[in-house]
Amino acid sequence: MSRRIGRFEVRRELGRGSQSVVYLGFDPQLEREVAIKTLPLGATTGHSQLLDEARMVGRLRHPNIVPIFEAGEADGSLYLVFEYVPGCTLAEFMHQSGSVPPVKAVTLLRAILEAVGCAHGQGIIHRDLKPSNILLDEDGTPRVMDFGISIRRDAGATASAVGTPAYLSPEYVARQEISERGDLYAAGLILFELLTGRRAHVADSLPAMLQRIAKEDVRLPPDVPLDARLQPLVLKSVARDPALRYQTAGQFIEALDHYLDPETEQPLLASGRQSTVDFLLRRMRHKSDFPALSESVTAINRIASSDNETIEKLSNAILNDFALTNKLLRLVNSAYFRPAGGGSISTVSRAVVVLGFEAVRNIAVTVLLFEHLQNKANANQLKEDFLRATLAGVLARDLSVAAQMRDLEQVFICALFHNLGRLLAQFYFPEEADEIRRTVAAQQMPEESAAVQVLGISFEELGVAIARQWGFPPLIVGSMRALPGGKVPAARTVDVRMRVVAGYANELCTMLLTTPLAAQGAQLRQLLVRYAEAVELDEPPVRQSIEQALDQVTEFARIIHLDVQHSPFIRAVRQFGSTRGASVSEQGFSGTDEALDSTLLRDDGLLGNVEPATEAAHDAQAILAAGIQDISNTLVEGFKLNDILRIILETMYRAMGFRRVILCIRDAKAGVMQGRFGFGPDAMAVAKAFRFPLSFTPDIFHAATSKGVDLLISDIDDPKIAARIPDWYRKAVPARAFVLFPLNIKGSPVALIYADHDAPNGIVMPEKELSLLRTLRNQAVLAIKQGG
Repeated sequence: MSRRIGRFEVRRELGRGSQSVVYLGFDPQLEREVAIKTLPLGATTGHSQLLDEARMVGRLRHPNIVPIFEAGEADGSLYLVFEYVPGCTLAEFMHQSGSVPPVKAVTLLRAILEAVGCAHGQGIIHRDLKPSNILLDEDGTPRVMDFGISIRRDAGATASAVGTPAYLSPEYVARQEISERGDLYAAGLILFELLTGRRAHVADSLPAMLQRIAKEDVRLPPDVPLDARLQPLVLKSVARDPALRYQTAGQFIEALDHYLDPETEQPLLASGRQSTVDFLLRRMRHKSDFPALSESVTAINRIASSDNETIEKLSNAILNDFALTNKLLRLVNSAYFRPAGGGSISTVSRAVVVLGFEAVRNIAVTVLLFEHLQNKANANQLKEDFLRATLAGVLARDLSVAAQMRDLEQVFICALFHNLGRLLAQFYFPEEADEIRRTVAAQQMPEESAAVQVLGISFEELGVAIARQWGFPPLIVGSMRALPGGKVPAARTVDVRMRVVAGYANELCTMLLTTPLAAQGAQLRQLLVRYAEAVELDEPPVRQSIEQALDQVTEFARIIHLDVQHSPFIRAVRQFGSTRGASVSEQGFSGTDEALDSTLLRDDGLLGNVEPATEAAHDAQAILAAGIQDISNTLVEGFKLNDILRIILETMYRAMGFRRVILCIRDAKAGVMQGRFGFGPDAMAVAKAFRFPLSFTPDIFHAATSKGVDLLISDIDDPKIAARIPDWYRKAVPARAFVLFPLNIKGSPVALIYADHDAPNGIVMPEKELSLLRTLRNQAVLAIKQGG
């Protein structure tokens, strides 16, 4: 056995099957252990199957699926590199422990089904789900692996007959029928095995086993007693007729949740607050929006909160969502942010440079929250709750300005997330949210008390629990808690100041929504007295802050295409302005505003998420021109060279629809051109692979850099050019088409911009776009000259 596969050191064999071998390896670059899957020595087939597995697993992002890091080729053989998960397989665990208690069995299977459901959501059928293909990590968390014989849903009719006999479904044995229900049947067999300590299908020979699977129903062994609620669940999961089984992973999970907590519609208050939170989280995960929202917010929070993360990582996280990118750029160029931006901002990278991590994080999280919390059944109430939360955030920021406080960006998200629990409850538990409002009205009790009575947890506690899960820092989480009654003392620390201003803004919003118009003046004066020591503001600046905040929320609503013309909450705020003889700005709310009517898209008056056609169109010239102006503004302001180069790369990436854009910089000492950073899938990994000599080599990269000419390669396999494509490139990058823009100073190459597309002939650059791209390249040269 070779002691090295590619750059990886091979330490020992982990496992071997008929089609592959898995080794424990060590990555010297990242200094971590990995699992390397390759073909057995001497194998002549199986390369395409390994590559198919890499492509499938590469699409799956779930904590209960072992992720793939990369694929490579060594000595003519393909290999896959996975995360190494210390622990044991579920089969080894079951061999040692025998049967396990029902709650543990159900909990383990639930995590497995979440992974299977993720794969099914991507159209992928595992086909070989069994205990030996499930790892238990050191924490006992199951991780599904080995998608080696998986197929896409639409390929089922032509799939070959493979799989582990004891876990094949009856319909596959009888009719070679392949569907997601086969995976769910295998999951049911795993549950059977966990509970009984034995396999459901056992026979003396393979034909006898297949006959039993196809013709006999699974029966529970009489010597293993199971409670009455669990028996029908298990038998349904392994029903011989696929129509009688759970039809989706979500249905199966729901049945398991019902077993774990039979009072699914009324959480047990006696079970404690944490168990109620866990119950609510399980129920929220049943809706696809919550995992997606949770993952996006957590990723952005992790980057924005770290001292070690870079602008490019935050920019990449946002650029992965095209709609989020466009809305964020429209917001940072809105009236409220424009003065800070110093002119038009056309790239996320520049937005981060100008506004800072916190401001961009706050805008992105706000838009994400709105994008995911849309549901036609709850549209009107969600609109009201979202507008209320957003106005609280903007009002808190304006109050901070008026009171000459700092921390303006943090306080926005603190006040906005004061309402997170209410927003989540309205979206995920609409019936309970309606019951809470009815309870408040009928019993005249505080809203939080009603939430505890109905949900078993207050809105505040629910919001705090989710904010912690999403990775918000303690400063923000702590500020989500309501202030005690009575006069608020002066704030002596940043944390307390955040909490005070967030509470003040939200109490003002509550006053506007719940206090009759005639009593609002007196209520406002009571709030001024309550907060006098902590926020020294008189009535006029507070009223002005409310009016300014409404204007900003108006613009925000227009940008995200939210129809607010008939909003009771906005109407209440407008009426507040009329109580002092001055009208709050109504721009965007008037039914006769033709400009508003032409930009708002409505769906029968419900919340919409429809981009205008002009925004959806990829207007390359406009994006390139805006980027050029953006860079010109930055060049005259004083700049960091890396920031300019990121803005240039991002502009190219967004405008032209490239798959990846990479910047390479000359390493004079080593005499090579080395990739540094970029945008697009696996951009950093691809950038690391870009390392080629500046001395003569008979390839396309030397031709571009030495002569200072822009080159477009439409198809790397074109016979006219194939020999000029270096081997290192073919191994490192899957793209079939690319373009090179060298950056030369006085005839000497100092950098190179590389952009690609996975498909041959996938790059089209009309004359106007090419001219603008070259202008961007020339700006990069100018920046390097000035920065050097």
